[in-house]
Amino acid sequence: MQPEPETVFATERDWLESTLRDRIALAGFMDLRVNRLDETGIRLDFPLPPSINDKGTGFGGALASAMILAGWSLPRLALRRHGLAAELVIGRCQLRFTAPVRSAYSACCDWPADEALESFLTATRGEGKGRLDLAVRIETEGGVAATLEARYAALTPNQEGS
Repeated sequence: MQPEPETVFATERDWLESTLRDRIALAGFMDLRVNRLDETGIRLDFPLPPSINDKGTGFGGALASAMILAGWSLPRLALRRHGLAAELVIGRCQLRFTAPVRSAYSACCDWPADEALESFLTATRGEGKGRLDLAVRIETEGGVAATLEARYAALTPNQEGS
């Protein structure tokens, strides 16, 4: 009997929040919370105070970090689900800030198309290096305040000499 999807997502949400907060110091300092993880994607919530700048709004570097973490989370989960031991890094990104962030905010990322995810996993498994392009956004009460287009890379340990 397979566990219900809600149960699987709840377990993964707990694992992911713990991983982010405990292994990435900035995520803990920013008081990251995994608000939503489901078949559509992920939503990480952040209070404004740890990310505030000299203008009283969200600091661009904090917003960028929040988006990078949201994007990193989905391929990390995919690798975990498929039992693939790989380092996950961001290879490149393009940021766009469109509005000031004046309150708590969320970094949201949708799961990529099935074909893109399968290609990422297949390349990671077969070639030792998979790439996945993701779009992430900062959402506030006023709408979308920033976007990130990023490429994440999964790199398996070098098997030479084993």
